[in-house]
Amino acid sequence: MAQSARRQTTLTARQLHEHRQEIADAGEYRERRKQLMEKPLMRGWIHLVTFPLCVAASIVLICLAPAGAMKAAVSIYSATAMLLFGVSAALHIGHGHVYTRIDSILVRIDYSNIFLVIAGTNTPFLFAITNTTVRWVYLVVIWAVALIGTAVHLVFPDGLDWLFTIVYCVLGLAPFTIIHLFWTSPYIGPVPTILLICGGAAYILGAVCFALRKPNPWPRVFGYHELFHLGTVIGYACHLVAIFMTVCAMR
Repeated sequence: MAQSARRQTTLTARQLHEHRQEIADAGEYRERRKQLMEKPLMRGWIHLVTFPLCVAASIVLICLAPAGAMKAAVSIYSATAMLLFGVSAALHIGHGHVYTRIDSILVRIDYSNIFLVIAGTNTPFLFAITNTTVRWVYLVVIWAVALIGTAVHLVFPDGLDWLFTIVYCVLGLAPFTIIHLFWTSPYIGPVPTILLICGGAAYILGAVCFALRKPNPWPRVFGYHELFHLGTVIGYACHLVAIFMTVCAMR
């Protein structure tokens, strides 16, 4: 009799746990559905269109780059850019439809990619300056910060947007302390340097829009997040042209 009562109590506890889980799942579903309904229509499409163009440009750029260190540097840059746009497109186009573990992982990778693309973009420019000591010091520092930032973002993906935005900006502005070396480099020169500055400004303005969550022009179609994505595409385009010019000068 006592054993039967204990079994009944156990079953009741198990059923209660399952019921609570069903309630939690239902709440999570409603939250995801709410996100889907509120997601602007353009969310993810900017990066989805950019991704195949990035792949094509990367192939041409790697083929044009001279053999050796510069080809390796350009390959690293291309890989970080393709990863940035590919993961972002996959996440933002599908985000909100189905909640899966993959969705959670993509969110972490997406924001971490910003660190990698900053370091990746700087790599070809640093290999085009003639001062090898400065080159290696900046490469080590920038990549160390980028890898640490990536690791921290993978572990703590939420609640630190402002901190990460500040680190993004500081890391992105680091090469501007040696802008004179880019300007006077026989392979870079004034025009690519100006494009480097314009691209950095586009990235930073986009990041600030994301951190402030404003302006939010057309929330149902094109919001602050889309401005952030647009900033990354403009920044990428400026840097891509600058790197193409640098690579052609080194051939």
